[in-house]
Amino acid sequence: MKTRIQPGRRLAAVLLALAASPAFAAIGTIDNTPGATLLYPHFEVDANDANGINTVLTLQNSSATAILANVVLWTDYGLPTAHFNVYLTGYDQQAIDLRTIFRRVPPRTASDGQDPNDTISPQGRFSQDINFASCSGLLPDAPLPISANLAAAHSGQASIDYFNGQCGARNLGDGIARGYVTVDTVNQCTTAVPGAPGYFVNGGAGIATHQNVMYGDYVIVDPARRSTTSETAVAIEADPTNPLTSGGANKQTFYGRLVGFTAADNREPLPTAWAGRASAGRTDVDYWRDPGVAVAPFACGGAPAGLPAGQKHAVRFNDAGTQTGAGAGDLFPFGGGTTTGSVLGVVDSLGWLFVNANLTAPSGPLGFVRQSWLTFRQVPRGMAPGGGTYTVPGIQLGNAATGDDPTP
Repeated sequence: MKTRIQPGRRLAAVLLALAASPAFAAIGTIDNTPGATLLYPHFEVDANDANGINTVLTLQNSSATAILANVVLWTDYGLPTAHFNVYLTGYDQQAIDLRTIFRRVPPRTASDGQDPNDTISPQGRFSQDINFASCSGLLPDAPLPISANLAAAHSGQASIDYFNGQCGARNLGDGIARGYVTVDTVNQCTTAVPGAPGYFVNGGAGIATHQNVMYGDYVIVDPARRSTTSETAVAIEADPTNPLTSGGANKQTFYGRLVGFTAADNREPLPTAWAGRASAGRTDVDYWRDPGVAVAPFACGGAPAGLPAGQKHAVRFNDAGTQTGAGAGDLFPFGGGTTTGSVLGVVDSLGWLFVNANLTAPSGPLGFVRQSWLTFRQVPRGMAPGGGTYTVPGIQLGNAATGDDPTP
């Protein structure tokens, strides 16, 4: 389906449509409600400098029921690396400092069986604390299955431990580790990652569960630029009965590329297109974009087979609704990262940007569809570029579940 947005009235029409939409728990719309999977769409970590850029995640259990979560780090090209389990009592919260993960120091949590005196994971008055027998030997102090060259794997360097001597990330030449993080509710402590056999089984009989109870946020602190950027994690709901997220061939779900597009993960997908405010010299875009294909390690200096691929549209408008240009090339290389306003060609002092992250031509079982997540990073007027920033999630246009392909 194609949706044409009339010039000059695009944002007003979008806002009106959103106002008329259900506010919570609508499968196929990423709304303000807890999920069974969290996506932290972009991180940056200087693993070698205690005063360098860093990202801290916060994970929250919104229910009284104790849960287990499986935390997985992915490179900016969508290859999994480090992974570990976190136990949360009811209404519990856990901070995850990614620099400590890159230094192989995990957060300490433990279920009731490993922590009977509640000295590690305290139990609140209204919260559950139970035993997960599968966590014995894995929580709280088992060595992380993390290599000492994790930072290399996330900064475009060759990695023996993760990629058999090849690469799995872009090399931007600054040694900064980049990528994204996913967190899934699971029913056992596990060393598996999404896509492994038995991790997802349609209907919920696998390791991953359908407990829509998690939410979170993250903050990227860059002392060199005196900048702090924070945003909520993307909460992705699971539903094994909804037609959009249950079994069938060639069906887009969040982990679709890892389950053969069979909807075995039962997770709703993300949007395909976005609108957001953009101002010259003051707007950058943090993004996550689904590779859409199985990604394999590649020869350093290159890229995974078939990647990156250009987006369908990246069109600029001024505040009068007049189109002032369009971006070209691979503006949102697959995985996660930041695209600056200058690369996007933002020249207006006040205006907005329309992005359709779908492919320009059909490819693979789902044709042109590519799910994505965009956040617009803004520097306030009166503050020098590179100073303190705030972020605004883009306005969602279209959804991968329905194959929407909006055009400007």
